[in-house]
Amino acid sequence: MPMTNPQRSRNDLYVGAIFISLAIFFGSEARHYDLGAGGQVGPGLFPVVLSVLLLGLGIAIGLQYWRAHSDHQARPVPWRALVLVCLSLFLFGYASDDLGLVPIVFICTALTALSSTQNSFAAALIIAAVMSLLCFAVFKLGLGINLPSFGPVFGL
Repeated sequence: MPMTNPQRSRNDLYVGAIFISLAIFFGSEARHYDLGAGGQVGPGLFPVVLSVLLLGLGIAIGLQYWRAHSDHQARPVPWRALVLVCLSLFLFGYASDDLGLVPIVFICTALTALSSTQNSFAAALIIAAVMSLLCFAVFKLGLGINLPSFGPVFGL
């Protein structure tokens, strides 16, 4: 018989409260910046908009506490996904200057794709190759951003 988790709705309430608290904190900090006027956007508008969106999300999640829930089956922690995604973020921050845009996007995307048990190794490599080409096309060719495609590790 599967194990049920009666804490699910209470967790919704906790997460909603955390989101609402963060939205209030960052919204109150954003009020110290100019919102802008007319067609001129000020530096405070973006954090205020994000705070309002986070507040709405927190309310929507928190309201799930009062919704009737069906039995929710407890699942094990996806350690593989947790480790691979964290490793991907660490590698991006640590090695992006040395490897360059294309290799670091390829490696991080492949690791992230492998974090899902539904992706095969070949599928992860295909996803990584497509994402690398897409990033190269958008950032180097389309936007003309001055990022090294291949870093000093490759001697290019």
